[in-house]
Amino acid sequence: MIERGFLYITSNIKELILLAVGLALAFVLGSFLIVQKEVSSVYSIDDTFDDKRVGIVFGAGFTDEGPLDPLQDRLNTAYKLYKDGKIKKLLLTGDNRTLAYNEPQVMENYLYERGVPRSAMQQDLAGRSTFESCERAAKIFNIDSAILISQQTHLPRAIYLCEHFGIDTFGVKAEGVGSSPRRFIGQSMREVFARTKAVFNANIIGEDTVLGEPIQF
Repeated sequence: MIERGFLYITSNIKELILLAVGLALAFVLGSFLIVQKEVSSVYSIDDTFDDKRVGIVFGAGFTDEGPLDPLQDRLNTAYKLYKDGKIKKLLLTGDNRTLAYNEPQVMENYLYERGVPRSAMQQDLAGRSTFESCERAAKIFNIDSAILISQQTHLPRAIYLCEHFGIDTFGVKAEGVGSSPRRFIGQSMREVFARTKAVFNANIIGEDTVLGEPIQF
């Protein structure tokens, strides 16, 4: 009797584990497909599209030598959009959680050196994640319409999250060394889990975004 009861309990545990795994996989797949719908709102820099007032550039890391390749691609794209008059202002959102790591400042310096006036740029020093960047863009900088600038793989998630916070958006994909087909597979694999987290944050539990008084931009 004891052995039979043990086998019964073990069988139930296995079924529960299989059910949990199945639900988790379904959530991952569902999240990926939900975010993937936003790919229709991703444009090339040479496409024709309605002008927006603000461009949002998401951070992607830097070293002492300057922005990493993916971030450099984003900044070069932002520069061209600004130069062509398709955006009038830029929100540079990135990580500044320590004094030694100020991503928005590096981004601003890079664009300033290429001719973008500092008056056309606004640093967001608490954009530690895409979710937080989008939430702060809406709640701190009062942005309701924007062009998002990032890699093709990242843009659907960024659009999904910014739309969640009421920002009317579309994306312009960055191109260059850091956005090459060689890196596409790795970036896409990362997005599988990143999109799951995005849907979870948007619909179940958000992130601990740093908020505060609105900033006129």
